[in-house]
Amino acid sequence: MTGIQCKNGHIFSMIVDHAKDAEWKLQESYYKAQGCEVVMDDNLRFSNPNDYVCSHCNSLEHEFENLIEEIKEQC
Repeated sequence: MTGIQCKNGHIFSMIVDHAKDAEWKLQESYYKAQGCEVVMDDNLRFSNPNDYVCSHCNSLEHEFENLIEEIKEQC
């Protein structure tokens, strides 16, 4: 499994390694640019939603899905 975590360690996005595609690679870059890390571990788990009350999670811009939809519409 591959996950994306905030700098405080909260995992908020995951994917099975064999399912990675171009969209996932863009998502990795999008969040890495905001200070997140990509982590790999066979036993990854999503963080408890209550953990998202952290300064880094609250500062993240989560507009990735909107950006992808805009790109798709232009193609």
